[in-house]
Amino acid sequence: MSQTETTNEPVQVSNKYDGTQIKNAVDDEISRFYSKEQNFSQSHIHSDIKLLLGYLSCFIAGGSFLYEYKTSFNDALTVTTVCVIVYWAIQSVSFAYGYFVEKDELFAGTKKVDGKSTSTLKISGKIDKHSPIYQLCFSYTDIGSGKSVSQKVEPNVTTWFDTQGVLVQQAMDSDLSAYLSTLVQKLHQE
Repeated sequence: MSQTETTNEPVQVSNKYDGTQIKNAVDDEISRFYSKEQNFSQSHIHSDIKLLLGYLSCFIAGGSFLYEYKTSFNDALTVTTVCVIVYWAIQSVSFAYGYFVEKDELFAGTKKVDGKSTSTLKISGKIDKHSPIYQLCFSYTDIGSGKSVSQKVEPNVTTWFDTQGVLVQQAMDSDLSAYLSTLVQKLHQE
């Protein structure tokens, strides 16, 4: 099997009533469905920015350690203090970016036809810790006309899992496909 091929192992959670496990499993499957099944090119800008900030933090911590290693603790105290302050400033920026910019976004993608972008889809979601209801907000934009529509849905995600905690992909895919179809129909009605 080549590295680009993936196995179709079923997604399983140990407790289908644990909101965190469900959210993590469903988020990955939402991204899979819209990128693989519906041919949206997923945007990874949020991940890239957070990775950049994380790597920058690591380089600062590593640089501080290296400077202290080459000198002495007392000689490096000022540099270490500055590095610690800069490190926490970068971590604060990362937190603020996640809270104010990324928010609860699960998926952002663009559909291309013949190399030209035709539409965008953004999905954000929130699930309470002890609730099976996943609040999903879909936003669909037709780039050609500039029209946008939004829709909020609240599926009971436990219906997407069988009694063993295995994701029933057909049930989930059917619902996700219906949500997108409804958005497209809504867009063309306006």
